Amino acid sequence: METQGSLTVVGTGISISGQMTLLTESVIKNADIVLAVVTQSALFNLKKLNANTVCLRQYYDVNTSRLISYQKMQQHIVQEVLSGKRVVAAFYGHPGVFVVPSHEAITELRHLGFKAEMLPGVSAEDCLVADLGLDPSRFGCQSYEATQFVFRRYTIDPHMMQIIWQIGSIAYFNEAKNKTKHPGLIVLRDALLTVYPPEHRVIIYEAATIPIVPPRIDEIILKNLSDVVPSGISTLVVPALGLPEYDIETMAKFGLTPELFKQKLAQNNLITE
Repeated sequence: METQGSLTVVGTGISISGQMTLLTESVIKNADIVLAVVTQSALFNLKKLNANTVCLRQYYDVNTSRLISYQKMQQHIVQEVLSGKRVVAAFYGHPGVFVVPSHEAITELRHLGFKAEMLPGVSAEDCLVADLGLDPSRFGCQSYEATQFVFRRYTIDPHMMQIIWQIGSIAYFNEAKNKTKHPGLIVLRDALLTVYPPEHRVIIYEAATIPIVPPRIDEIILKNLSDVVPSGISTLVVPALGLPEYDIETMAKFGLTPELFKQKLAQNNLITE
């Protein structure tokens, strides 16, 4: 039996204006209530679309773990749906990227038999591709959260572009008011130096959050990474060293040689070296 309440999770984009899709704007306007985890400026824009917009940032507290905050957001979202409302939960950026309560609320509500869906939004990675002109499909791409990266035994493929998120928060498990030193960057730099040359150029990137301020795009050499002063939204982009050697044996199974393979790519307007 279909229930009355429903949930649609949406993203408001990275910039405060112009990055919501038309579909997202439509579901916000038609919702019974909008529960938002966005910046103050974005909240103002949401309230213009739907006056019944409630901010959930109240659940963030420096003395409370993020996990508890996320659980409270999830509970609030679920309870509004259980009350029979058409609920929109709006999150900054893409609602499924670095967002725990969106996924958890959808899973819980679907288990209970409610309609729950997620609409795509503009993420920081989308902005990164546009601002830096780096196509993740050309060489391949590996993407990590910075703290996980330094504490896990990942295998780095230097032939792929590396995107390492939140480099300003490595091993910061509690909110710190004054972050003047970032020892995690030394560890991160040293890990990357095992596969990249010291002079390899990397990029510190931060997407623009307001239209009048450009994105942060600082190019440096890898060996100087520990001198960087990052913010909480800084991302490290490590461009690829280039494509690896061809797998001649696998090519032969398809009747191809490197030269013929290049010809086929060109004929089909695909990316070549």
